Amino acid sequence: MSSAPLFLALRYLRPTRSFISVITVISMLGVMLGVGVLVFVMSVFTGWQREFRQMLIGFEPHAMVQPFSSHESDSGDNKPADWREVRKILAARPEVVSAVPVAEGVVVVENEGNLQGVSVIGMADEPDNALLQKLTKHLKEGKFDLKGDTIIITDKFAREIGAKVGDTLVVHAADSVNQFIQQVREIPEDEEEKKRSEALDNVTVLSKDLTLVATLRADTAGPRGYVPLHVAQEFFNLESNVSGIELELKEPDDAERVMDTIYRSGAIPDSWGWRTWEQEHGMMLESVENQRTMMWFILLFIMLVAAICVMNTTITVTVKKRREIGILTALGTRAWQIIAIFVSQAGIVALVGVVAGLCGGFFFLGIRNWLRDQIAALTGRDIFPQDIYFLSSIPAHTNVSDLLTICATAVALCLMAALVPSWFAARVDPAVALRDAG
Repeated sequence: MSSAPLFLALRYLRPTRSFISVITVISMLGVMLGVGVLVFVMSVFTGWQREFRQMLIGFEPHAMVQPFSSHESDSGDNKPADWREVRKILAARPEVVSAVPVAEGVVVVENEGNLQGVSVIGMADEPDNALLQKLTKHLKEGKFDLKGDTIIITDKFAREIGAKVGDTLVVHAADSVNQFIQQVREIPEDEEEKKRSEALDNVTVLSKDLTLVATLRADTAGPRGYVPLHVAQEFFNLESNVSGIELELKEPDDAERVMDTIYRSGAIPDSWGWRTWEQEHGMMLESVENQRTMMWFILLFIMLVAAICVMNTTITVTVKKRREIGILTALGTRAWQIIAIFVSQAGIVALVGVVAGLCGGFFFLGIRNWLRDQIAALTGRDIFPQDIYFLSSIPAHTNVSDLLTICATAVALCLMAALVPSWFAARVDPAVALRDAG
């Protein structure tokens, strides 16, 4: 009887023109749908998470070291507080590829009457600047030149202000613009026009004409703009100081551990702090992971419904085969063998559904961007907008561990769903079963 349960399970699954065959097919379709949707959605979420991390590593500094206050001061522990000394020490660390002084802030860019604010980073155009070399890969037009009075912005921002490479943009320091607005508000409206005009003449805004020398791809280089270090220092009133030192690391995926090691070694003064690219975008990365986890549990309900369908199929089969169960029991078939018949049947249904679901999931993954275009054409809405997800196409990456978890969960749920009605079927009294069937 070792192979008898499997033989009978396959026999009961043979297509017939009966209600049992219909609900068996529905059960298989349910498992297929659950597995296929989970494979598709989890692969897209994993791909987005992976691409988003790689995108951040591709344009964000791996780590930022900066003083706690805007003024450099020695903390009294004989550690250097001057940014040049800090940079020299950090650049000598074996974990660091390059250490670049930067000045960060917000400016207002004006072109042909269009004004818009943008976050910019000022840095020196140096041969060993790994951050600059990394950003050069995202060039869309022009040359990454941070010498003289130049500026580099994203192609998206350039379209918004109507600018193109070679144009001269008027860039205003955001702080001076805010001061200008505040000073204008403080001028009494009831003053004579002449006095009001004189007061307005005394209000100044720090502005500078910068040449747009290049644009970066917004979908891969982030939203920031870039200017020479001396320009940013002037805009942000830093004189010869900097906002901090940005580091490129040999192991960016393990940036937090690396920076903690560097800090513990004493390379970073106590009056300075540090943050990594993961900490900078921690909320976004955590949000992506939380969405992925929640989507897993939500879609798991599809599998639960499929498992209930399998249970319904098993109940129906055990009722229809009550006479056969009685005969098998009377012939000496053990209870576990009766259970094995119907659990095997559920296992076969689950396996067929899993294989079909995997095929369907991978098929739709292959045409995911075509589907996106078709849905956009029909509805007029982009289901994967670049402004929100920062990617121009729908990414996908399938982990083997995810596939194994999905398949194992589907099979386990179906087997457990079939176990209860199978157990009740195995407890049937053969005499009662044969009498009722007769």
